[in-house]
Amino acid sequence: MATPVAEPAPVDAPSPLRNALKLGGSLLVTYVIGFGLQVLVPRLLGPESFGQYNWANGTSAAFFILSALGLDVYIRKEVAVRREHASEFFAGTLLLQVVLAVGLLGAMGVALRGEGKPPEVLTLVLLLGIYQFFFRLNAILAAVLHAHEKVDGLSVAHVLMKCIWGFGLGLALLLRAPLPWLAAPFIGAEVFKAVFLFHLTRKHAGLRLNLDVRATTGALVAALPFFINEAALATNGRVDVMVLGLVANTTEVGYYGAVWGIAGLTMLLSPILGWVVLPMMSRAAATSQEEFTSILRRGLEGIVSLSVPVTLALALGAETWVQLLIGEDYLPAAPVLRLLAPIFVLTYVATVCGSWLMADNRTWTVTRTSILAAGLNLVLNLLLIRPFLAWRGLTGGASATALSLAICEVVVTLILVSAIGQRAWDARSKAVLGKTLGVCAAVTAVHLLLGQLGLDSSTLLRGLARLVVDGVLYVFLILLTGAVRKDEVLGVVRMVRNRRKPQASTQPPPSEARAA
Repeated sequence: MATPVAEPAPVDAPSPLRNALKLGGSLLVTYVIGFGLQVLVPRLLGPESFGQYNWANGTSAAFFILSALGLDVYIRKEVAVRREHASEFFAGTLLLQVVLAVGLLGAMGVALRGEGKPPEVLTLVLLLGIYQFFFRLNAILAAVLHAHEKVDGLSVAHVLMKCIWGFGLGLALLLRAPLPWLAAPFIGAEVFKAVFLFHLTRKHAGLRLNLDVRATTGALVAALPFFINEAALATNGRVDVMVLGLVANTTEVGYYGAVWGIAGLTMLLSPILGWVVLPMMSRAAATSQEEFTSILRRGLEGIVSLSVPVTLALALGAETWVQLLIGEDYLPAAPVLRLLAPIFVLTYVATVCGSWLMADNRTWTVTRTSILAAGLNLVLNLLLIRPFLAWRGLTGGASATALSLAICEVVVTLILVSAIGQRAWDARSKAVLGKTLGVCAAVTAVHLLLGQLGLDSSTLLRGLARLVVDGVLYVFLILLTGAVRKDEVLGVVRMVRNRRKPQASTQPPPSEARAA
């Protein structure tokens, strides 16, 4: 069947930027709620119980990787330029997801029965599997709204869902409810969100439930590389937790999961990149190669500028962040947080590069890279966890898992950047990268010097004071070197403000500024 030819939607960078800001605002609210629970849950459960909870969550997610089907990424790429396409396959893929969910729940029950885990942990795994079904369904519904650039109601859905989840989980923890009850807020929040998003997709995107076997099959085949890529990426974040719990113990999973929760706060922009950048790049690829390359370069430049200082603060202040956020019981896991910190800069760069390659119809390049990383991550975990436990003792297994993931992210980033070649960086972005790395080196040297002079991390107050000095120095040097340009930051702010005016008389900004 020939692919319908559609007139590409024009690229309007301020519109994706406004959508990113709307989604970012809702994510900021949800991250505040999530941040509170990231602090509360490990403190109330302790390393052992939190490890069981985290292992159950990771295991259910690892099984349900197979139910993703790659449709959310496929929708952002294809429905962004073929607006009616989603109604052709949604009903068929929904039916397939239901069948897969039932089969996966049965497979989990059989596979985990002989692993010697407590019954309440196995029950929690199955309940979180139900949550995973609705979570992945909501990702598909949200992708339809992203492709249509209708995100106002989606932003509301994010906030309401997180409030339901946060209140329910907090109540279950404070009432000391049995472990399986921790799944109830997850399920309730995602069911509410599914109903809300289905209403929004029908209203704003015209989504209809038309069972078309031929269209469904075509969409699944076209989404296959996205599915394999997504499954491989999810393996790096889920299967390693499952392996750590099986090869080591759930206490190691508790330490790893607690500091991963801290490090994961640096990933605030990650959903926005997936929701906004890929549709914008897909439209640019169909209209202007110059614009297409510009979005890539300015996107990489912006990601480096935003993510590096946060990553540096996590790495330098690992002990301080652990004491402040999750308590001294988790202090042995501070080195694990230091290993995890650099991963997120690499993840951001790989996400932007991967989105560009997908928009350039080089999806299999991204997919092969993700498969390689997934296999490498599994092998490294199996090789390193037991030796690291024998070498380091407590948190040795968690350190091995963190190191394995870091190595994989380095490999993925190098491959994807190399696949793009010279188009990824121009003289300006290379200068920003070089200046930023130089500033990081200077701040690290001062940080170490302060420790030798007595301002170390032995107490929480000293550690916080040291981080304040680091932060002030970083901002001063980054502005002094010109790695971040004040005029461009103000220009983006003015652009967004002018777009809010009913009759804006200003000319559209240059493509370079729009993509920044």
